[in-house]
Parts: sequence; C-alpha cells; structure tokens
Amino acid sequence: MASAKRNAFRKHEEAIKNPDDEIEVVVECDKSKVECICPKCDKKHIMNFHWIGRGTPRKYCHNCRENM
Repeated sequence: MASAKRNAFRKHEEAIKNPDDEIEVVVECDKSKVECICPKCDKKHIMNFHWIGRGTPRKYCHNCRENM
C-alpha cells in the first residue's frame, strides 16, 4: 500500500517531453597567461594555456624547447 506522501510526490513528477528543451550548459575553456617555471633552466616565464592544477606549472621555455 502506498502512503499519502508517496502519492503526493508522484503527482508532481513530470517526464521530460522533449530532450531538446533541456537547459544547455556552456563551459568556456579560455586560455590565460600563466607564470611557469622551466624544468631545464629554472627560469620563470609566461605562457598562454589553460591551467587548473595546483602550484606553478613546469613548462619548457622557448629557448630550451628549441635546443631539445
């Protein structure tokens, strides 16, 4: 036997009629300037990329990348 609370809840349930009517969430992954440390020469430099990690990212600088 179903309780009165359960029946009241079911009255308010509505199925999604058209999945295209759902709210669309747009996530922007903009690149931004991030201060990095080169693991080879230990110099600080600025690069444009998306960084959500912790601490300072370790990316090779332009000069070290060319010499590899």
